[in-house]
Amino acid sequence: MKTNLMIVEGLSESEKSMTAAMIAEELKKKGKSVICVDNGVQNHSSDNTDYDFSDFEAEWKKVLERWRSFVTKADKDTIYVLCCGFFWNALCEVKKRFDEDVEESKVYIAEIAEIIKPLKPILIYIDKANVKAAKGSMFDYEDSMQSLVERRARELQILRELEFDYYTISQDICVEEFAQLCISAGWNTPSIEQMQTAIENSTQSFVIRHKGRAIAMIHWLGDYGMHWFMKEFVVHKDYQGKMIGTFLYRYSENFIKSTMKPGWKACIDLRSAQGKEPFYQKLGFQLLTEQESGSGMEKMIERTVE
Repeated sequence: MKTNLMIVEGLSESEKSMTAAMIAEELKKKGKSVICVDNGVQNHSSDNTDYDFSDFEAEWKKVLERWRSFVTKADKDTIYVLCCGFFWNALCEVKKRFDEDVEESKVYIAEIAEIIKPLKPILIYIDKANVKAAKGSMFDYEDSMQSLVERRARELQILRELEFDYYTISQDICVEEFAQLCISAGWNTPSIEQMQTAIENSTQSFVIRHKGRAIAMIHWLGDYGMHWFMKEFVVHKDYQGKMIGTFLYRYSENFIKSTMKPGWKACIDLRSAQGKEPFYQKLGFQLLTEQESGSGMEKMIERTVE
């Protein structure tokens, strides 16, 4: 990913801060110069701490000035990872306080997109199709569940209309996407019904889409206590070597950690494709030799047609 700016967005309580920090850490491991700025801090490019404005125009002017200043001062050798700020002011703070039309927010966001274009920005949107799971403490602030549903729809619509790069990470993979990614990996695919059953009965699934196209997926079986097993983990060949797989795994691992109580330890098992062992070792996995733990085993079973 050739960029100087990565923006992590999504509904409130959707792990934006943790994800931004994770991305920054992985980039640093690659030897990149990285500055990560969380939402609500004093030096955020767009998240003003002073909202004592009298009207929308004053708000708009102030935030755009901060974005222009940020782009002007940005170091060309540094990647900036920003949590939130792109949609928040336009679609929440401004609209809530000044009751501006959604079309006004679209104009606002398009202007920000134009300002930051020299930094080749990438926006990562943490999509929560299940809005109730994403609302958290923001429920009262957003007035109602319906407002969150509408906000998600608006944000995703505007994303599709913007001209720069964006990725979404979600939990709503469909069977057609599942099949396409399996085929891209050279795997044989069973029937649509069997794949759909596998998706529905996975403990947790995540899919990354690039401009609406599914490019990576990971599926898990877990007991939420001691053990998790990684099932299908695929990154489309066109997106390998671009940190997509690392990001998807780390995001999944953070999810698993979020389900654990303090002091708990859990084991993650997987079956590596041949030649992919170094990738998993970089993620912290250890090779298990036959001498150390015995041989891994599997058995394929089939119910014959009666």
